[in-house]
Amino acid sequence: MRITRLELKTNQLATIHQFYSRQLGLPVLAHVPSMVIFQAGWTELVFRQTYLPTAPYHFAFNVPLYTLEQYQLWFDLPYIDAGSPGDRIANFADWKARASYFFDPDGNIVEFIERRDAACEESASGYFQCISEIGLVKEDVKATATWLQQEYGLTPFSKSKPIPDFSAIGDDYGLLILAKMGRPWLFTDCKAMPTRWLMEFIDPTGNYARIDSGAE
Repeated sequence: MRITRLELKTNQLATIHQFYSRQLGLPVLAHVPSMVIFQAGWTELVFRQTYLPTAPYHFAFNVPLYTLEQYQLWFDLPYIDAGSPGDRIANFADWKARASYFFDPDGNIVEFIERRDAACEESASGYFQCISEIGLVKEDVKATATWLQQEYGLTPFSKSKPIPDFSAIGDDYGLLILAKMGRPWLFTDCKAMPTRWLMEFIDPTGNYARIDSGAE
């Protein structure tokens, strides 16, 4: 699955604009008073202004192998300790991946992840291959996973075993991270709460599809 567009909401669009364009260096495709669109590899990352309360999102950027240490020198960000104090890199042997996490100005839990089974190389066009994960928070994780499989033909991530409060759907290029409402996001005290987002993606058959996190 390839996520081609991800739309999120923010209460502070100007601050988010500055953060992602200046601190992460994402190219700005469009900017109007109510919205900003960034290019993150093959994904368009959209933030829309809202005046309603929003819960933190969790999403991830695929990055090239063996770059996390270098990226932590390049990007001065509020990184999250991955287990022990001062340890900023988490190893996920089953997923064949390493990752670093940080907070953006909205309190979103953002991740840089190296995946050994994703052909991701650093290029002049940018530091990120794509957005490869978005959190989907529901009360019934199993029922949501079933709905995604029936409605969109998406399959469980082969490297992750589903449990009652967590499941991953998709592949190394695009994953829906299903979390039960109230489950803390990894390495944080932030409890997963439902968020509204829109995602456009290329499904396993090569067709374009769209998911609204508020629909089911």
